[in-house]
Amino acid sequence: MDTTGVGGQHRHARPDTVLDALDWGRVVVGTLARGIVATVVGLALWAAVPAVVGWQPTTVVTASMAPRLVPGDVVVSRPVPAPEVVPGRVLLADDPDQVGHLRLHRYVETGADGTIVTKGDANPAADSTPLDRSAVHGVGYLRVPFIGTPVLWAHEGRWGAVAAAAAALAGMLALCTVDAGLRRTGREARGTSAPHLPSDVPRVHGRRSARGPVVRGGARHVALRQGSALLVAVTVLGGVGAVAPHRAEAAPFRAVTNSPTSNLVAAVLPGPTNVRCGLISVAGVQVAWDYDAPDARGFQVLLDDQVVATAGSGVRSVTVSGGLLSLTRKTVKIRVLDPTPTSSWYADGNRTLSVGSATILYVCS
Repeated sequence: MDTTGVGGQHRHARPDTVLDALDWGRVVVGTLARGIVATVVGLALWAAVPAVVGWQPTTVVTASMAPRLVPGDVVVSRPVPAPEVVPGRVLLADDPDQVGHLRLHRYVETGADGTIVTKGDANPAADSTPLDRSAVHGVGYLRVPFIGTPVLWAHEGRWGAVAAAAAALAGMLALCTVDAGLRRTGREARGTSAPHLPSDVPRVHGRRSARGPVVRGGARHVALRQGSALLVAVTVLGGVGAVAPHRAEAAPFRAVTNSPTSNLVAAVLPGPTNVRCGLISVAGVQVAWDYDAPDARGFQVLLDDQVVATAGSGVRSVTVSGGLLSLTRKTVKIRVLDPTPTSSWYADGNRTLSVGSATILYVCS
């Protein structure tokens, strides 16, 4: 339709289809914004709520457990009984290399003295210092991706990134209400005999209204809803920062300490030599070795890199039988332990043995 202006000139009103497209665009943008905010708040709740029952959320700060855990993830650990702390589990424990820090690594094997040897999945070698079982806080149970990234930025002093994230959240909350007027009009129209499409709603001064002029208090109500939503989001994210202040350090020797009076003496720990197969019987394969160094705390026998037996410092042979009754060949390795009681250093033998079996017939090479 058109209207006649001054001097007989005609000015065309905007077609309803254009306004309808703008209205549907507002609906789509508002819906997407609410979905994003709901996802962020949901992840934050997943990370924070388990703390109520005694579980411990922890922010990952390094990539030593990649790709399973990456910086910015929140890992929720739960306390478990001692029998459930077994190899293969991801453990949260006090880091013996850095006082006041946490270590979040996988339990790979048990040390000769009952300690826990850990390793980051992405690290080439195990951690140099094993864990005491009393240092374990719990077992990793739940991973919440990326929700701890602002906490990580805050600990690193990247306040610009934190401010940008807060601004993005505020902008997303504002977008959640771009279709508030349309949703309110839809609620008011539900009591009528037939629903109205946006183009069917009467216009007042270029804006649609189901019941005459727009109520002046509507803008105030929208602002109140925005403020309430922002307050809820800030409270939830602040709760995440409060319950997950501890960082899981993923690599040892990260701290730097000045020690001008220390003296370091290099030493060489030789490994066993002449590792060989001895007697082969139904009981298993006897593995023997030589060791000419003056002293050793003991020896470990590893079957496919898992400790299956230990021997005292004066022993030079042991029978290996566990796990051999299969058609798959196993690798046997002999390891010597440093004589210092508190040391975790070791040296492997000069060769490994390949042992297999068919029923009870063992083959060693």
